[in-house]
This record gives sequence, C-alpha cells and structure tokens, in this order.
Amino acid sequence: MKSIRLIVIPFMVLCSSVSAQSAVAVPKAKEASDDKINVFDMKRKMQDQSKQIQSLTKEVNNVEVTLGLNNKKYLKLAEERAKIEESLTSARRNADFDSESLKKNYSQTKTLLMGVLLNKLENTENSSDMLARKIMIDKLQRRLADLDGMMKTNKNYQNDVDSLYAKLQESMSTEKELLSVMGELEEKRRQLRTSLADQTKNNADAKTKFDEEKNKLAMNSKAQQREKERERLAPVQITEEIKIPSQPAVTSPAAAAQGLASGEFLPPIYSYQGMDYQKKGVTFNFHGKNEVRATKAGKIVYTGALANYGNVLMIDHGGDTRTVLLGQFDYAVKNGDAVKDGQIVGYTNPRNTNGLSEGKIYFEVRKNNLAQNTYLLLDKKSLAKNSN
Repeated sequence: MKSIRLIVIPFMVLCSSVSAQSAVAVPKAKEASDDKINVFDMKRKMQDQSKQIQSLTKEVNNVEVTLGLNNKKYLKLAEERAKIEESLTSARRNADFDSESLKKNYSQTKTLLMGVLLNKLENTENSSDMLARKIMIDKLQRRLADLDGMMKTNKNYQNDVDSLYAKLQESMSTEKELLSVMGELEEKRRQLRTSLADQTKNNADAKTKFDEEKNKLAMNSKAQQREKERERLAPVQITEEIKIPSQPAVTSPAAAAQGLASGEFLPPIYSYQGMDYQKKGVTFNFHGKNEVRATKAGKIVYTGALANYGNVLMIDHGGDTRTVLLGQFDYAVKNGDAVKDGQIVGYTNPRNTNGLSEGKIYFEVRKNNLAQNTYLLLDKKSLAKNSN
C-alpha cells in the first residue's frame, strides 16, 4: 500500500528563519505598541461604561424606592379619602334632617307664643284661665328652646359638612398631583431601564472585544519573547517523519480543491488557560486533566508518540484535510475509528504524580499536506467561551 510522508513541526519550530524574523522586527514592535495602546484605550472605555452602568443602576434604584414610597402614600390617601367620604355622607344626612321644617316650626311656635302673650294683655282672666295660659306659655317657651337647640345642632352639622367637603377636595387634589408624579417617575424608570440595558449590552460587547485583544496582545508578547530567545540560541528544528497509510478519496477533486472556512474547527480542549499561535499551528496551555475532543468529524488515521513531545493523534476529515494533535495527552481511540464532531478522543496528562500540573497540546490543520494558519480556522466563540 502506498504511504504519504508527513512532517509534523511542533511547538518551538513553527516559525520562519531568523533572518526573516529580523527583517520584520521593527514593524512587529510598532504593531505591538499600537495594540497595547488600543487595549489600554478599550480598558479605559470599559471602565467609563462600568461607571455609567453603576450610576444608572443607582438612579433606577432611587426611582424605584421613590415610587414605592409614593405608592404607599397614595394608598394611605385613598384610605383617608374613603373615611372622609363616609363621614361626609353621615354629616350630610344629619344636616339635611328637615332643616326647613325646623325653621318653620320655630317661627310658628314663636308666633303662637306672642299671640298668647298679647291675649293676656287684652282680656280679663280669672284664676283658672291664668293658670292655663301660664302652662301654655311655659310649654311654648320650652318648645322654642328645644327648637333653637336643634337648629344650632343642625348648623354644627352643616359646618361639619363644609369642613369635610373641603378636606375631600384637598385630598382629591393631592391624589391627582401624586398620580401625576408617579406617572412621570414610571416614565423615567422605563427610560433609565432602557438606557441601562443598552449600556450593559455595549459593555458586554466591549468586554468580549477587550478579552480578544488582550489575549492577542498576550500571545504576541509571548511570541516576541520566544523570538528573542530563538535569536539568542541557534534555532534547532526538530522534525520527525510519520508514515501514514493513504486513504481512499472521500470527496470529489473539486471538493478537495476548495479552501477551508473560518470557524470550521472546534478547539481540541474545552478548558484551557491560554494559547500561542503563529502562522501555522496553535498551542493550548492546560491545567490538570481535561477532555481532548475531535475538532471535526472524521476518521483516526494515526496514533503514536513523538520523541520528547508526547503522543500524536491524526484525524482525516476528507478532502485532503487532516488535523494533528501533539502533546501531553493519552488517546482513547485507535486507528480506523470514526469520530464525530466534538467526540472525546483522549484526556490530557501532565505526567506527574498528582495530575494537577500544567501541560501543552499542539493543534494543527493540514490541507493537501501543507500546514494551514490554524488559528483563523478555529471557532472563535468556542475559544472565548472555554478560555480560563
């Protein structure tokens, strides 16, 4: 059976020559400086947005507290108004108790009393008539006194009616003003909540972009450090040949010639502390034991070990596209196994006694036996979501 000779270039040797690096050293330094300025500016804007969010949140809370207090005040006013209306109804009932009849009765009684008194002056009476008249006069005077008292009481009731009515009008006016204020507060709270939601979304978007830029800056910084170290030491390229059995074509020549899409591959580990990348593969830094997953559906075509760099796992995805995993992990599959997108194919292993130290896994996408810019092909949402 024919075989294909594939050269895997791990970790420290995925770079151009020292002379090429030196030629672009100044532009890279300027680019890194610009990136730092950009990150600091983004951080400052995020801090300003966070302050605005805190201010808006505080203002919303204050409006809600004020609304709550006004609502309690309104309920109390409504309760007091109900009591006033009840008292007003009772006072009106008492004040309207035959007021005109009392006045008429008082006038008639007074006229009758005057007639009796005048009759006494005009007629000559005996003792029996005088006694009867005296009794009538006393009775009419008492009746007048009773009617006068009833009229005064009725007047007091009328005063109560007027006072309660004034209170009712004042209470209704206060309620109307309070309802107007509460309506304005409700509208202000709605506007503040809308602004708060917009600011929160903008801040979340800014934070996502900031994390991406910060991660990029950190990786560029590490890359520059490695560049300096490689310039100090003679660059050593460690390569090893892996003979992989050729596979029957699974796609048409037209499909095989097509390029790879951005975001086509998932990261091989879902929990990592950082990553390094250049123009070819990506190195993921991990901590402890983690699941290693297939970045895309395919078939296992190679499992083995590579010098001091750990185990090797290669998956054929068809269309002359393969992915290579190299590093500190133990594979849980064998040659010929078909794997699905995201399927567990192994577990990281830092090779120590407690299983908690740090380790690295190198991941590379190869098309037509050429290493691709793997970082551009990774799903960025999964990278951002799973980074620690």
